[in-house]
Amino acid sequence: MTVVRDCDATVIGALTPAPLEPITDAPVRFTIHDLVCDIGLGSDFAARHPERTIVREAVIGLAVQFEGVEGFYDPFLYCDSVEEIGVGREMFGWPQLDSSIWLTPPDPFVGVQPGQRLSGKVLRKNGPVMDISMLVDDQKEFPQSVPAFSTFYTMRVLPDPTDMTRRIEIFQSEMSDVEIHDARFGDADLTVTAPELRSLKPAKTGPARCNAIKWTKNLSRLIHSQTLAPDEWL
Repeated sequence: MTVVRDCDATVIGALTPAPLEPITDAPVRFTIHDLVCDIGLGSDFAARHPERTIVREAVIGLAVQFEGVEGFYDPFLYCDSVEEIGVGREMFGWPQLDSSIWLTPPDPFVGVQPGQRLSGKVLRKNGPVMDISMLVDDQKEFPQSVPAFSTFYTMRVLPDPTDMTRRIEIFQSEMSDVEIHDARFGDADLTVTAPELRSLKPAKTGPARCNAIKWTKNLSRLIHSQTLAPDEWL
């Protein structure tokens, strides 16, 4: 389930690391996933080990571009699986934080239908992070332009314990074999509570989409690297 909102452009700019550039007037997306991730070990592994590969995530994505390629950079990401965090954060740089996440499932017989209420909740350290509540209607698309959910930018921070410097690496990842099914739209309420998200709190409600999606994550491309001294900040 994805909610798109207009947020403070100054805050978006401050959260976007160079050489990425915010896309002017693009909304911020707030997404909760209920997914199966094979954590790089293949579909048969995922089928045999649901306890390690069934994952929920909550993502806050900023619409950005690099050399004309539009995508999303996620400064905040919450996850309820230690296996997923181990792969996603340590290898790819996803800023995943251990959390508890819930999402209303589709009706097992008819799927998601107009008039159905869907809700998502994220909790971290015994406090709420964000809540989404969506009422499905007969809308056919988002009323504003949103970059495709296929290009993602991540930032990995590698501290050196010998001198306390940090190497900053930014990667571009392209998803392939993207399939989107059963897209449904509607209006949604979004409640942002976590301290780290308050600066992105939108001024008004807006549209939402729920859908099934399948994709393959390929090797990433390093697009930027720099070393920061102990007293330097991005």
